[in-house]
Amino acid sequence: MKGVRFGSCFLALLGTGQLASAQAVSLRGKVEDLPGMPNQFVVHGTNTHLTSPTIDLNLFVGQQVLLDGNWNGSATSPSVAVQTIAIAPRTFEIGGNGTIGGEIRFTAFGNAGETALLSIALQPTFLPIGGYGAVFIDLASLIVLGGGPINAIGEFEIAIPIPNDTVFVGLDVFAQGAIFAPSTLLLITNPDWKEILN
Repeated sequence: MKGVRFGSCFLALLGTGQLASAQAVSLRGKVEDLPGMPNQFVVHGTNTHLTSPTIDLNLFVGQQVLLDGNWNGSATSPSVAVQTIAIAPRTFEIGGNGTIGGEIRFTAFGNAGETALLSIALQPTFLPIGGYGAVFIDLASLIVLGGGPINAIGEFEIAIPIPNDTVFVGLDVFAQGAIFAPSTLLLITNPDWKEILN
């Protein structure tokens, strides 16, 4: 029940005027470099580009980070000029074999007793939510998977079976979580992505 209330509050926040209109953003994510394109970086599982004239982002490739920067204002071709960056713990991942007939697992990481809400979408986007972080999954195709308390080992997981049907092969699944904690109110997790395979 607590997960449902939290989900309602989170979705209400998305629908209000509390969304950040300023260009300054904070976000969590894993830094990836683009193959064959030197010094071109994105947030893993998104189309959000990262740039910096002063920080060598090569040093953070493959790392989960927490960063602050300036967003270009585009939800469809987002870019963030990084001002500060630090390695941060992973807060969300998509696991499982991701193949038809198998399963896909969505896991949020946090402190025992916090409440997690997990959602998926079929496309990426970029939407800053004040000081809480950024939503990287498309709201138009967003499906809330569910929510609940993070357990004693610091995880909340939802496993979903993938039908054994080739219609799902090649489907991109974009996902992200939100964590409610009494000390921080809301933490938007890093995003993740997985392609369904045969």
